[in-house]
Amino acid sequence: MNSEVINILTMAKVIQTAVAPVFLITGIAATLGVLSNRLARITDRARQLERKLKVSTDEDFNKSLTTELRALLKRSRCIHIAFSLSVLSALLVCAVVMCLFLSHIQSINLSVTIASCFVAAMALLICGFLSLLGEVFLATRSMRRGMIFADIDIND
Repeated sequence: MNSEVINILTMAKVIQTAVAPVFLITGIAATLGVLSNRLARITDRARQLERKLKVSTDEDFNKSLTTELRALLKRSRCIHIAFSLSVLSALLVCAVVMCLFLSHIQSINLSVTIASCFVAAMALLICGFLSLLGEVFLATRSMRRGMIFADIDIND
């Protein structure tokens, strides 16, 4: 085989190696969609509560609205952290793919860089998922508190 054929075959192997991280980027993008939707719902609910707070004169009702707004703020912080960490993770996965190609094209050993970027991307993704889990816990706790204090007719 001539060197051009060998070069094409090795490039094909590099492309095959780069496919797995690209699927990971797709998964992170789906996670970002979930996070965006959760943040949008939190934002919509906060705006709704702020409107009610402006028109209400009932002190106890305003206190409960303020408590819920604080809970929404905590939840939005968790989502913001999860979103930021997930985006950083995706960027590092992109760097892995880029380094794979640069390593092949320039014939330099970037294995430590590639491994470091991938490990860092996974650590960021884990932290992002933990932040999402924290937000889910906060949402569940808020919901349970609301159920305890609200008059809920179970037959509805």
